[in-house]
Order: sequence, then structure tokens, then C-alpha cells
Amino acid sequence: MCLPVQPFKVEREWTHAGLQCAVVQAREDSHRCGSVRVPSIHPAFGKSYVDLDVSVHGDLTFGDLELCVEHKDGQGYWFGFNCAHSGDAMYDPAAKNELEHYFIHAGDHYWFQDEVEAETERLAEQLALIVN
Repeated sequence: MCLPVQPFKVEREWTHAGLQCAVVQAREDSHRCGSVRVPSIHPAFGKSYVDLDVSVHGDLTFGDLELCVEHKDGQGYWFGFNCAHSGDAMYDPAAKNELEHYFIHAGDHYWFQDEVEAETERLAEQLALIVN
């Protein structure tokens, strides 16, 4: 597996819109990140994430090649977003841990796995539409 966000917990890997997708969680009950991998033949390969015109929660927060390894379709480049912005709960409100009260504020939204999966697929669909 090739994700620049390891050693986070990988919750799901799948393909959507022809691109590899992944949802990872920072720590148990913590915030999630969504990532989409483009192959070396993709027009966005190697571009800065700040230069891509895509809409995703909190905007893209990374683009990374350094920690990737070779894939059957060549080297890939990951673009991703996180759910740890202002207004996002850093820990699941239902979690029973001692840090919970430090990271949950009234009105904060905790992004559950299915929500991050949907947002990741939305990112994959946008990346799939990028042409030269």
C-alpha cells in the first residue's frame, strides 16, 4: 500500500472514477483524511495541490510523492484533504477517552467514515475530469 499518511489507520481503500482512493484515521476515534492517487500519466501528477482547481472539504491539504512506491501502473501521486479544520471535531463525540473534552466544541461536526468516503469520491470525480 502506498499512502503518504501512514502510520495512520487505513479504514478503506477502493477505486472510484478510475482512481485509487483511501480513507485514513489519524488515531483511534480521531479525525479522518481522504486521499486520491493519480498515476504518472495523469495531468495533475506532481503538481502542487494548491494549483489544482477542485472543491473538497477544507480544500486540498497535501499532494505527495515522496513516500510512494511503484504500482502496477507506474508511480502515483496522492492528493488529499483532512477533517481537522475549524468547525471540525477532532475526536468522535461518542468516544470514551480523556482527551474528548479538549477537541469537541459546540457546533463542531465530526466526520464519520461514510461521509469522508463520499467526499473522497467527489474528489476522485473532479480529478478524473482534469485533462491537459
